[in-house]
Amino acid sequence: MKIIRSKAFRLIVILICIAIIIYESIGIYREKQEYNIAGTEYEELVEDSISVANKAEMPDGATYPPLQIDYAQLKGINSDFVAWIYMPCFDLSYPVVHEKEIDEYIKKTFEGKYNSSGCLFTDVLSTTDFTGMHDIIFGHNMRNGAMFGKFKQLIQEGGREIIDSNPYVYIYTENAVYKYRVFAYYVTNVGSDSYSVVTSEQEYNDFIKYIASNNLYEKPADLNLDEFPSILTLSTCSGRSGSGKRLVIHTAKVDGWALNN
Repeated sequence: MKIIRSKAFRLIVILICIAIIIYESIGIYREKQEYNIAGTEYEELVEDSISVANKAEMPDGATYPPLQIDYAQLKGINSDFVAWIYMPCFDLSYPVVHEKEIDEYIKKTFEGKYNSSGCLFTDVLSTTDFTGMHDIIFGHNMRNGAMFGKFKQLIQEGGREIIDSNPYVYIYTENAVYKYRVFAYYVTNVGSDSYSVVTSEQEYNDFIKYIASNNLYEKPADLNLDEFPSILTLSTCSGRSGSGKRLVIHTAKVDGWALNN
């Protein structure tokens, strides 16, 4: 009788293991399918809405990468569209929307389709024209490296060299292009002071002190924060799902050009 029970128990365990494997396999397959769908969507957006700008038509003295953004077309697809972000060191190029409700775009693509890949978005408290003292862009840490998925490389060996290769982030809005310099990155927790609302010079100074106490990247000596340049934070998940850990990159606005529309 004990032998029969032992065999039955082993069989149950085996069946449970097989069921778990099948369940996980289906989940991985669905995730891969969603990644592919989202990837195709954003590739088509780049192809249809982004082109190389005529340098003769760029503002005098402009040194930003000559991208021409079809703002009207993108706004026509999604009225929440506010900017295009380009980060050369990660070959990162995506549209950015402004959420009207918290986590509105966590599982919704730029075209409004349900997808776990979501979309890059600014939070409800950020400015829509990137002129606030502290604005934030959120994006998923995708396993395939899409969205903000490559940011995990920063906390691996050689992470600093990635930023040093080209430490700038460019934000293309309808009326201006802004250039930001990376000056900090680190792992933090959900709801930490990394996401501070900054509306005064005192809050700005407190925010910079908090960043300095956590920073894994040496702030450039020639970057002056005394005149309170706008801070743009890029945020994504870090570590295992549900851990509450976040990887943030802080950048400071160092230049900007008004566009003649």
